[in-house]
Amino acid sequence: MKRCALGAAAVAIALVAALLVLWPRGVEARPQVAESGQFRFELTPTTTKSGSNTLDLVVTDHSGNAANGEVTVEPAMPQMGHALAPITAAPVGPGHYRVGDVGLTMPGQWEITVSLSAERVVIPLLLT
Repeated sequence: MKRCALGAAAVAIALVAALLVLWPRGVEARPQVAESGQFRFELTPTTTKSGSNTLDLVVTDHSGNAANGEVTVEPAMPQMGHALAPITAAPVGPGHYRVGDVGLTMPGQWEITVSLSAERVVIPLLLT
């Protein structure tokens, strides 16, 4: 009886350890950078998981000075034919903008088009 209990405990511990090691995790959200002729755009999502997301944007000129103006983002997933209407980013501070509650509903490769004045860049964003 003692051997059965020890064997069951060992199997349970091994199962928990395997789940901890193999459980899928989201990739850490890291800044994605793109440059246009006039600006540097740095986009950081709050998460790399599909679903509702917040996108932080820092826009500077090539000298590092904060850019000003209306910033819009247009998320699209061309492989699946998905696109969202342009969203105006809210200014948070000089050169810092935020777009909340962006519905990136599917895992996969998204393309975030960011615009300021006549400058546009496309920033790839991979979601799990």
